[in-house]
Amino acid sequence: MTTRLRLRPQSVLFAVYLGALAALPPISIDMALPALVDIANSLHASASQAGLTLSLFMAGFAFGPIVYGPLSDAHGRKPTLLLGLALFTAGGVVSALAPGMGVLLGARLVQGAGAGAGMTVALAVVRDLFEGNAMQRRLAAITVVANVAPIVAPSVGVALLAAVQWRGIYGVVAVCGLLAAVATWKGLEESAPSRSEDFVATGLRQQYWRVLTHRPVIGSILINGFGFGWMFAYVAGSPLVLLHVLHIKPAVYAAMFATTGLGIVAGATVNGLVASRGVGSRCILAVAIGVTLAATVGLGVLNALHLASLLTIMPLLVACTFCFGLAAPSATRGALDPVPELAGVAGGLLTSVQMLCGAASSSLVAMLFARVGPQAMSSVMFACALLGALVWIWLGESPRVAVGSGSASSF
Repeated sequence: MTTRLRLRPQSVLFAVYLGALAALPPISIDMALPALVDIANSLHASASQAGLTLSLFMAGFAFGPIVYGPLSDAHGRKPTLLLGLALFTAGGVVSALAPGMGVLLGARLVQGAGAGAGMTVALAVVRDLFEGNAMQRRLAAITVVANVAPIVAPSVGVALLAAVQWRGIYGVVAVCGLLAAVATWKGLEESAPSRSEDFVATGLRQQYWRVLTHRPVIGSILINGFGFGWMFAYVAGSPLVLLHVLHIKPAVYAAMFATTGLGIVAGATVNGLVASRGVGSRCILAVAIGVTLAATVGLGVLNALHLASLLTIMPLLVACTFCFGLAAPSATRGALDPVPELAGVAGGLLTSVQMLCGAASSSLVAMLFARVGPQAMSSVMFACALLGALVWIWLGESPRVAVGSGSASSF
């Protein structure tokens, strides 16, 4: 009976499970978006205080992976993941029952810290079980599943808000965490290699220093972060540009946002396909960054010439989100492949840098929009793509050898 409950690494269900772990943060953020006004009214708080439920969740999510990464390397993927999911579920329960805004904000911070375990451990598990193109295809599958969640989560949030109000939304999120914890407890086999006492005794400082000074790893982490940066600049800027400048109807905007979200899924799908045909990660990243640079320049030109409209900018925005989906699996592989014994540390750092880049780029768009209007979004997107290109050049053509794998893989 126990054997039948195990998640087999080669199965589709295993890919869905890992994708679901990675999708917990966007579900927790996007599903609650429609409820912010109701939360403020119910708890007699301001709109800005209600908005902090998102900010504190993201702060916890950005910090958590830094701890979970080395913890999973030293003590195993499964117990670390169960710890994170326990925090995530408990945070969701307290959020649903919160009597005031202070308790709600604290619970969301805890929930965000718990959510950081999902993505971090999912990446480490993939590195433990797969190598080469098989690993990249699995990373692409995780990207697909994880990015379907933000597309459907707001609509699900609206439906839940009507049916069970805002507390019910947090309750549903807590149930998602509980289901993930049960699936982990019953179905996930420990994948981390056994560790010596010397390794466990090694401090965070030495482990992170090894990762931070490994050129291909830190370069890949930065490229992934800048890719998330151009994507999040679009997420933050699109409602300002499309709703307030181009005056597109909300229903049309929702459909357009879903279309660009599907662009990420399409890009990740293409990544898996071309990787299986032997196309190198460095070539894939060059195409993704180059197309994004061209698309963001096109957005800037359209804004400067006052030619921006839904029909003219939509293809360019879809191209940018497609390119993030195309780049993310290759950049993630580049971060995990060379250091299998520190996959948790590398995955945790990648997750934290990704979140920090997204927060920075979206904040820049918000600050610059009052001064330069629609150019804020296209300029920040272009800057992120340019930084990604500079890191790509800095990495150079030199091959890297995956430690412990016995085989070289060109970046």
